[in-house]
Amino acid sequence: MMRSTGVFTLCPRVFGVCAALTVLLTVSSRANAQGALSAQGFGYPPGGLSARSLGTAGATGEFDYLSSRNPAAASEMGTSVLSVQGAPEWRTVSLGESSERSLLQRTSLVAAGLRIKRVGLLFSGTTLLDRSFVSESPGTAIIDGAVVPTTDGLEARGAMTEMRVSAGWTWKRVGVGVAAVAVTGEHNVVRARSFPDTLRFGNVLDSSRLGFQGIGAAVGVTWRPVNDLSVAASYRLGGPLDALRGGTTLSSANVPGRLGLGVLYQGGGTALALSVEQVSWSAMNGLGTEASLAQDVTNWSVGVEFPSGTLRRFPILWRAGYAQRGLPFLLGDASVSERGINGGVGVPLAGDFATLDLAVQRSQRSLSTGDSRENAWGLTAALTIRP
Repeated sequence: MMRSTGVFTLCPRVFGVCAALTVLLTVSSRANAQGALSAQGFGYPPGGLSARSLGTAGATGEFDYLSSRNPAAASEMGTSVLSVQGAPEWRTVSLGESSERSLLQRTSLVAAGLRIKRVGLLFSGTTLLDRSFVSESPGTAIIDGAVVPTTDGLEARGAMTEMRVSAGWTWKRVGVGVAAVAVTGEHNVVRARSFPDTLRFGNVLDSSRLGFQGIGAAVGVTWRPVNDLSVAASYRLGGPLDALRGGTTLSSANVPGRLGLGVLYQGGGTALALSVEQVSWSAMNGLGTEASLAQDVTNWSVGVEFPSGTLRRFPILWRAGYAQRGLPFLLGDASVSERGINGGVGVPLAGDFATLDLAVQRSQRSLSTGDSRENAWGLTAALTIRP
């Protein structure tokens, strides 16, 4: 199964979960009912990270101007930049002895920026939450008093995109930044029921589309107390977030707030980084049904980047990292956690003018209770051009 979601397919409206299709969000007693542990509620959070930061499992995200985290990092942008990245993921969901595999395709980031004197300006779009899956299960229906076997299918395609306009300014050893945030996208759900006896019964198809719109703001700071050491902090303030159908507001909540901290040591060409963040996903409660309950989470990651080898006299950068985090939405009363080992490489295609960044993610997701689990391989590829 292949599904394409992300920045290109979202704009200009938001994704979300169908508040009207209550049954979609109330089948929370089975992990495979929604296709994946990571597809609960309003979906999976990729993290707003560039391929370079993903190579370090997000550890360098507070210092990376392409990542949607710290707007102060835009002050480090030396020239104009254009970047786009794609990120397929291969999932295997297991429940007891049964398992299901799927392939998901995301376009997880696009960004364009320029520098005007001492100010860096960046326009970016990243996937805030992604919810795409297909599930199929046997069922029954009572027609004219008789029990008839059926095959019930559920398909969801959608994502939320975080659009940002960031401005970063640097003065001596301090960088400061602000960003205007808009959340937009849409979510489509299709329910299908088919019958083995196609001569007597026709297939049943029902679909629903929901849009979301929200706003927020972000601030950030970076500071280099000594030449080889940098620290950073950022905060996203969430504004109102509405679920819409046909221009009518169905429910309202807030864009989740986020607080992030990072430390970066650079010496001898090698960078060591540590990042910690707290995301208030519970601000989204009330946007969907009670089955799409969100929790606040604390995430952390460590990573390294170092040069080894050259291409046309420019260094090739290698990356590795480890991360642990909690996913936003509960499955019943159980929380979903994720741990991952990442690696990556940055290849200079045309010196400083064009770079290919690749990141590989190996993720393991599990429930706090029960034996459901999900293993995933992710590959992120990004092309960055600096005219």
